[in-house]
Amino acid sequence: MPPWGEKNRRESTTQKTVEGSRPTRVDGEVSFVCKKHLSQRVIDLLESWQAQSVTLELPLATDLHTLLTLDAVSPDAFLAPSAHTGWGRIYGGQAIAQALRAAALTVNDGQIPHSMHAYYVRQGDEAAPVLYEVQRIRDGRSFSTRQVVASQSGGAILNCIASFHTPEESEEREATFLPSDAPQSDDLEDEETPLFFQTRAQRDNHGMATLAWMRANESFGDDPVMNACALAYLSDEHLLGAALTGHSLIGDFEKLMTASLDHVLWFHRPLRVDDWLCFTLDGQGMSDARGLSIARVFDRAGTHVATAAQEALGRPRR
Repeated sequence: MPPWGEKNRRESTTQKTVEGSRPTRVDGEVSFVCKKHLSQRVIDLLESWQAQSVTLELPLATDLHTLLTLDAVSPDAFLAPSAHTGWGRIYGGQAIAQALRAAALTVNDGQIPHSMHAYYVRQGDEAAPVLYEVQRIRDGRSFSTRQVVASQSGGAILNCIASFHTPEESEEREATFLPSDAPQSDDLEDEETPLFFQTRAQRDNHGMATLAWMRANESFGDDPVMNACALAYLSDEHLLGAALTGHSLIGDFEKLMTASLDHVLWFHRPLRVDDWLCFTLDGQGMSDARGLSIARVFDRAGTHVATAAQEALGRPRR
């Protein structure tokens, strides 16, 4: 659950040209407002497209399906809701999952994600929707490339490039395997989370996960694109802690300021997020206040289905 950096100073909320609605939250908050800058951008996109049936009502996402349901405001721009976690900031996995979903909505049927590289630009506000604008970099018979910028009223919060591949016949070789002594999902306890998945982690002496079994709370069947987007959502949960393994202040977040800087995900083989997936997490050391972690993702049969990596910032609070 990595923060994206120090809390940004909030802008004044003067606007209301585009305003969504969401159910009343436990704390009584009911507004889900596009602030002035973002409102005008959405209106400009709508006017240029002249769309007649766009829904700008964005209810609070209550599950992963609704979180990944995007409203088109032009052929290459989409509004997405947030979910209430109570953190104030957007969970990083939400942003990369929605960015990948937006990119996937612009490629040809049959092409599925094989990799994505994302940079967290600034912290997102979970009380506001997010606009995802897609640039079509290349369309090919085998590969297509998309760039996605996610924005809120304060500017860009995420920049992502994703590549899609038409599946093809090839040699099959595995070189990475789930350790034979790895605990199974039934050997670990559920951990409490406001996010839309289950996680059961094996942790080190500082409370950082070294291995985690995870699965989504709902099924996307055999849809390879939706399962890839859902995996992106899951994959951000434990990487920051692993990246900062060995830091002298790890675990003392009153003294250590942390932020996820970027996130990379490669999809190797078909997977389903409604079944348990095992993330083996390894820190790769730190330098210049930045640490790197790698997670190898295995299905319950032990097949290596994906790999994720993240660079994180860790510095004493000033």
